[in-house]
Amino acid sequence: MLRFVRLYMLLPAVLMLVMVFYPFAANLFYTNTAIMDNRPLNEKPTEFTRNFAKEFEAYYNDTFAGRKKIISKYVKLQRSLNIDTGQYFYGQDGWIFYDSIKANNGNTLVDYYAEVYFDDDDLAKMVEGINMAYDFYAKRGIKYVIFVAPNKENIYSEFMPERMQRIRKSDISRMDKAVEYLKKHVKAEIVNAKPVILAAKEKVEQNLYFKKDTHWNNIGAYVGFDALASGLVGLGVKVSVPDLRDMNIAKGKLRDMDMEVGAREFAYQVDYLPDISVNCQANSKIESVKECVASNKKYPQRILMWSDSFAEALMPYVNKTFAYSFYAAAGLKKLSEIEAVVDETKPDIVVDELVERYFQRFANYPRIFGGEYD
Repeated sequence: MLRFVRLYMLLPAVLMLVMVFYPFAANLFYTNTAIMDNRPLNEKPTEFTRNFAKEFEAYYNDTFAGRKKIISKYVKLQRSLNIDTGQYFYGQDGWIFYDSIKANNGNTLVDYYAEVYFDDDDLAKMVEGINMAYDFYAKRGIKYVIFVAPNKENIYSEFMPERMQRIRKSDISRMDKAVEYLKKHVKAEIVNAKPVILAAKEKVEQNLYFKKDTHWNNIGAYVGFDALASGLVGLGVKVSVPDLRDMNIAKGKLRDMDMEVGAREFAYQVDYLPDISVNCQANSKIESVKECVASNKKYPQRILMWSDSFAEALMPYVNKTFAYSFYAAAGLKKLSEIEAVVDETKPDIVVDELVERYFQRFANYPRIFGGEYD
C-alpha cells in the first residue's frame, strides 16, 4: 500500500517530464513539415555565430514534432471555451479583423495605420531581389508577374473600430507606396489589386470579403482576377479578361468562418467560362505542387503561381484560363527548391501572388535568388 502511495505521488512529476521531453524524443524519429500561418519554416542554422542560440530556437519552435497538432488542438479548445485569442478583434456592424502580428503572420495593423513605411534599405533590397527573380525566369523564357491582394482592413476600413480610425494616418499603405516606387525601378510587372477592389466595392451589392474571416470571397477574387488578367494581357499573354459590368452571382455554399465559432457565410459563385471543365490533383513528382488541367483549347499556356491562402478563391478563374495551372506554396527560401518546381512544371508564366501583409518578403529575394540559403 505504501509503495502504491509513493508511485501515485510521483505520477504528476512523471507526467510533467513526459510533456517536457516528448518533443525532444519524438524529434529523433520525425519533425513537423508544415506550419499553419502561411510563412516559410525557419531554417536550421549551419554556422556557429553569436546569434546561433536565437536562430536554433526559432528553427526548433517551427519544427518540433507534433507542433501542428498541438496548435490545432489548442485553437479548438480556445474556440469551444469562447476564449479571445487576441489575434482577432471586433469592428463595427459585426465585422471582425485580424491582428496578424500576434500570429507572426505579417502585420495588418502597420499596413492599416500607414504610419510606418518601408525604408530606403528595404526598397533597395526589393528592387535588387525582384530584378534577380525576373532575370532568373527570363533566362528560361518565362514571363514574371507579381500580384498583390489587399488586406481586408484596408478595403473595409470603415468598419474598423472607431478608436483605430481616429489615429489612422492615411489610406495609402506602405504596400501602395512600395508598389508605386518599384514600378519605376523593376523589370517585372506588378499588379496591385487594391484600386480595382475598392472601385468594385462601390458597385457590387454583396461583400467582397468575408465579415468574419480575413480572406476575400469568390466575388472579391473574381475582381482581383480581372486586375491580374488585364496585367497579363499587357504582357502579350492570351487570356480571357472578366467583364465586371455583367457578373452573374449566385450565393453558392455556406462556409465556416475562422474568426467566430459557429459563424457561416456564403462564399458566392461567379459564372466564368462555364463550358470549360477542370480536373485538379496533386502532382505525382512534386507532392507540394497542385496541378489543374483544363479542357481548354483556346488558351494553351502553362502558369505557375507561388501562392498563399488568398490563391484558393482565385483558382476557379485561373484554372479555366490556362491549359495547365500549378500552385506551390510561396516563401521557399532555397533557390534549388524553386528551380526544382520550375523545371518540373515548365510554366510559360509565373505569378508571385501574395496578400499585402507579406510584402516584406521581397526584401529577402537578393539572398534567395543569389543562392545564399543553398
